[in-house]
Amino acid sequence: MNATQSDPRDLELKTDKIETSLPLTFRHRPVHKPKVLVLFLHGYTDHSGSFLKRLFKDRWSEAFASAALLAPNGPFPVPVRSDSGWREAYAWFFYDEREKTMVISPETAVLGCEKLISQFGYESIPKILVGFSQGGFLAPHLAKRLKNVVEIIGIGTGFREDGYPAGSPWKLSVIHGTLDEVFPIEQARQSYEAIRKKGFDGEFYEVPDLKHVASPEVGSIILERIKTYL
Repeated sequence: MNATQSDPRDLELKTDKIETSLPLTFRHRPVHKPKVLVLFLHGYTDHSGSFLKRLFKDRWSEAFASAALLAPNGPFPVPVRSDSGWREAYAWFFYDEREKTMVISPETAVLGCEKLISQFGYESIPKILVGFSQGGFLAPHLAKRLKNVVEIIGIGTGFREDGYPAGSPWKLSVIHGTLDEVFPIEQARQSYEAIRKKGFDGEFYEVPDLKHVASPEVGSIILERIKTYL
């Protein structure tokens, strides 16, 4: 069988580089002479506005006026169908849990966040990365590439030990609901303790009766963590 007669299902997958621009949407609260940048990383099929509203129902206290806030959306749109139409939602990367294979790596998301931080001149100031669920998995990938990350706060997320190499300069704090149905709290605690043995400092906060969601109770803990750097 010659090439023109071959089965199209047998065509070899090839890769080439194409110059293109990928829009990255974000929410930003700049402040004059910030003491710390707080980077909020939403979960899978969510967006930054929804994430922030669930965490902080009220206005931020003036005590946090010296903290800059940057909350990008993931680079990959994954809109969700609802009864009222399509709901805005994004992803940071795509991982096949069944096959244990990374389909689309976090590299695009990391590059986008790096560019935003550089664009606003935040390269050298202390940074706190706050990641929920998939955003929590993204956080260590990003922390390895950024300067002056002082803490990762993982919310309702899992932890890969290889994402936290010994000698890393940042703290790891965890906020986890006792009723989390996606990442059971005992599983999260075991992973956290294994990482702690590598020399990481931080805290593990249990939120009673909380499922796999962000909440004002979680937001209050985040604010307390931010306050230690102001």
